[in-house]
Amino acid sequence: MAIGDIIVGIDIGTSKVSTVVGEVNNFGQIEIISNTSYKCSGLKKGKIINEEEITLSVAKTIKEAEDETNLKINSAYVTIPGKYVTIVQNSITKDVKDKYSGISLRDVQNAMMQVKDIEIPDGETLIDLAPDKITLDNGTVVTDPVRKPKFKFYNKCTNNTCTKRLCKTIKQCIKKSRTRNRWNCTNNTSRKKSCTRQKRAT
Repeated sequence: MAIGDIIVGIDIGTSKVSTVVGEVNNFGQIEIISNTSYKCSGLKKGKIINEEEITLSVAKTIKEAEDETNLKINSAYVTIPGKYVTIVQNSITKDVKDKYSGISLRDVQNAMMQVKDIEIPDGETLIDLAPDKITLDNGTVVTDPVRKPKFKFYNKCTNNTCTKRLCKTIKQCIKKSRTRNRWNCTNNTSRKKSCTRQKRAT
């Protein structure tokens, strides 16, 4: 994350919907610049029972967050009840393509693509890929292996899957709230979930 990047999170709880907006500060930390919430009882015991109520509450919290920050929200992370999420760990050992140049960005990208190649149960979909650790061939654990003069590296990641039905329902709620509020939410089901910043037009 770069300084000034905006991260938005939406939490759909059993009693309220909350939207939090954070900005990456000069120390690389996420600083909260807005925290809005609105009552909502559309979720009960981790199950959506009222899509319309959730849609309305999401739209209201997004509108308030945009007004507070003077930003146009284009994307957001949305929480999913833990009972519907399955965690699958996977790992691979990746040989470096060009051993003279060391580990390249392409090597890392290919490793990430391979490590998420898992057998997904019927009725579920992959929603997130979170790197656990990358280990070089000498046993050193690094966060960024690019340009390291090594021949191979070990990539371990956590794959998160969720029921397709719940994901579809959440997408529908977000899409409807976007229509109500005219805000654009990029629904992301992989770890690249990112949030772009855009000044509100005056």
